[in-house]
Amino acid sequence: MSDQMSEKIKGVAKEAAGEVTGSQELRREGEEQQKKAQKSEEAERLEREAAEKRREAAGHEGAQQAHQGT
Repeated sequence: MSDQMSEKIKGVAKEAAGEVTGSQELRREGEEQQKKAQKSEEAERLEREAAEKRREAAGHEGAQQAHQGT
């Protein structure tokens, strides 16, 4: 299980506990924890996509140099 998934689950639990106990602070803390986990997941996804694009670009550059005979 990823760290982000664990953080999301903790956030959901805190939010639910806040709802049950009437603690707005705990509910908000849970919501924020979930948002943070979601942003981290999005950042990791974008990093993976960027790495793939860099690999593709490096492959195209190598093919172009081979075509030019350099």
